[in-house]
Amino acid sequence: MELKEHLKEHRNRLGLSQEDVAERIFVSRQTISNWETDRTYPDVQSLLLLSEIFGTSIDELVKGDVATMEKAIENDWKTMSRLTVAAWALVGVGLVCVTVGFAVPTAPSSLMPKCTESEVLGIVLFLALWVLGCILLGMVESMKKKYDLVTYRDIVAYSRGEEPVRDNEAFGRKHPVASAGLKMGVSAVSGFVVAYVVLKLILG
Repeated sequence: MELKEHLKEHRNRLGLSQEDVAERIFVSRQTISNWETDRTYPDVQSLLLLSEIFGTSIDELVKGDVATMEKAIENDWKTMSRLTVAAWALVGVGLVCVTVGFAVPTAPSSLMPKCTESEVLGIVLFLALWVLGCILLGMVESMKKKYDLVTYRDIVAYSRGEEPVRDNEAFGRKHPVASAGLKMGVSAVSGFVVAYVVLKLILG
């Protein structure tokens, strides 16, 4: 990334220290150091403040970096999309397992006398798949933070004169009715499964 060189160049030109710049844009000196060593990348708001201090534009500060950001977004976002789909698929399969487990009559379980063997198996499979799904979603969030992909998308959108759209907003904006129905459906199914399991364990 070329931003680190631009920041150092403009800061030295004005005779400012990292502490001086940090105070003016309300961040820590370590944050400025991270930007100048390419450890992290400033968000759009910070870039706006930096451009005002240095008397330049955001386009000039990120010159040469936008193409790199676009490539990172294209490659890494595909991977994260696949991981997200896989995570939700695992949770969906888990819900099917626990539903089938409670629907199919079998002998009582020796581990949990108030539940049948199929119910216990369904619960175990659901929990295992749910944990795996959470792990995959955790990997997605780690990738976002590690590679500053959300920041990259915001900057690319800004450079194009577009308004950034978050992942959880994009589908809702395009399909508001379907989005609301999906959320209600997932909440209803999850609530029903949890309530049924609790009642089954308590009341038998």
